[in-house]
Amino acid sequence: MSDASRHVVPFQVAARELGLSAATLRRMCKDGRGPTLLRLSERRLGIRRGDLDAWLKACEIGAERV
Repeated sequence: MSDASRHVVPFQVAARELGLSAATLRRMCKDGRGPTLLRLSERRLGIRRGDLDAWLKACEIGAERV
C-alpha cells in the first residue's frame, strides 16, 4: 500500500468530497454500502484514502449500463 492510499481522510471531509451529507454516508457505511470506516477516537471517524478510492471505483458503471 502506498503512503497516499494509507492517508486517513476525516469522515466529514470524505462526505463533502462525495457530495453526501454526513448522515447519508454514515447510514451507507452502517448498511455495508459504503467504504470501510476507522474509529480514530471515541467521537472521530475516518476513511483510508485507498479504501475511499477503491469504493468509488467499485461504484462506477459503464456507459452500456446507463
